[in-house]
Amino acid sequence: MAHPNQHSVKRTEWRGDSGAVAVAPLPAPPSVQPARYGLQPNLSVVADERGGTLLCLRPLLALRLNRQATALLGALRQPRSIAELVTQLPGMTPAAITAFLDPLLRRRLLTRQPAEMTVWPQVSIIIPAHGRAEATRRCVQSLLALDYPADRLEIIVVDDASTPPLAEALRDLPIQLLRQERNIGQSAARNLAATLASGAILAFIDNDCVAEPDWLRRLLPYLDDPAVAIVGGRVTAPPARGAVAAFEAVRSPLDMGAMETEVTPNAAVSYLPTCNLLVRRDVLRAHDGFDATLRVGEDVDFIWRTLRSGHRAWYIPAGQVVHDHRVRWGDWLRRRADYGSSEADLQQRYPEGRRLMHLPRISLLLLLTVALTPWVGFWGLGPAAVAAALFGAELMEKQQELRRIGVALSIGRVAVALGREHAAAFYHLSANVVRYYSLPLLVIGGIQPHCLPALFLLLIVAPLTDHRRLRPQLTLPVFIGLYGLELAAYQIGLWRGCRQRRTLRPLLPRLIWRR
Repeated sequence: MAHPNQHSVKRTEWRGDSGAVAVAPLPAPPSVQPARYGLQPNLSVVADERGGTLLCLRPLLALRLNRQATALLGALRQPRSIAELVTQLPGMTPAAITAFLDPLLRRRLLTRQPAEMTVWPQVSIIIPAHGRAEATRRCVQSLLALDYPADRLEIIVVDDASTPPLAEALRDLPIQLLRQERNIGQSAARNLAATLASGAILAFIDNDCVAEPDWLRRLLPYLDDPAVAIVGGRVTAPPARGAVAAFEAVRSPLDMGAMETEVTPNAAVSYLPTCNLLVRRDVLRAHDGFDATLRVGEDVDFIWRTLRSGHRAWYIPAGQVVHDHRVRWGDWLRRRADYGSSEADLQQRYPEGRRLMHLPRISLLLLLTVALTPWVGFWGLGPAAVAAALFGAELMEKQQELRRIGVALSIGRVAVALGREHAAAFYHLSANVVRYYSLPLLVIGGIQPHCLPALFLLLIVAPLTDHRRLRPQLTLPVFIGLYGLELAAYQIGLWRGCRQRRTLRPLLPRLIWRR
């Protein structure tokens, strides 16, 4: 590898009296505004003589609470700090309260507002760049405009063998520029910059992104928990121009949505993209950085490797960057295929990341009815009758359980809540199937036309629901067409990765039967 040539127009460092570069650890903020916990808006605490119940109707959830837990969660109708809860609830220690709240936080039943920071840590922002000189300049300019103390900020751009070099485009900007004469890839470029970075926190962004002014201020406070080593924010899209851009604006795999949550391999947010990622420098170095042999999926690999060692990661959608997505048809489809090809390698490395596939019995019985009715007429309604009986039995069971724990809800409200659960289960089944099996299922439908109605229903529910939920600037037929193209490309890449790795693991999920 060529030695990096350091081109530094201007380098800003915070130095102590000795002249050595001082790295500020993440401060323990004073009690001006400590971390606060609160109930999610859709939850309520219903108190009674035995204690109480934590109740939610979307989804249907009722947890029986003892008196102490009822008082604790009741106090969280308004955000409270641990110290405030200790004052309000004599006899409960901070450790006991934290131990009780943490599992509820992981289940997304609570929210947590981090402590207000009054001393900001030294941050090194790292940008791997290969070409795209104008975009790289826009990215750096957005970072120079951050609402963050300039003496706590270092910007490092790694010019990964761009032609022409990026020095001319960046010549007047106060950054540190590292030039590579041979392309080493974005992972190796990030690792190189990390070895030279002075910040206690490393912030990664790509050169086709623009950071919002409050990007760092939104994300950094969540590192107040020493167990949290990684935080990432939301990746949004610029105003859409064209069909692919409008589709990417709502379906980009880089956008993890609007819900703050912990990141784990089988959670709703299972990884964080490196174009919007903050990592403790000592943690990244302890785990040898990003795997330079991976050109795709290196972000998933690093996140899962770090989580495996006991660290935690959080997704905070408030910390946003705007990503200039690939909108040319060929580039877009090739990228989707590349993402699919990385799954086989990642699932071999991390068995804990094996895909889960829930099989809702009632949904499958309804699909069976659609498949059988054209063949056997009236008798094909048998599975639907069984599904109705199962739903009725579950409804009665839920109603009795709610009454047992002291919650009085009409059977109509319980039925509506239960119906939503089953509709959501059908959607997730459809989304799973259309992502991994739509192409072979369409082939089966062509060979066995009598299966087409059931297969069509199974494959169409997810795109129909997503069009209604995401509200793209696209007509329904165009959205469904792009949806199908995207997932066809992904599956082709998936099969390519399976062939290269000689495994079918991505196609063989762990099946979980459910009502």
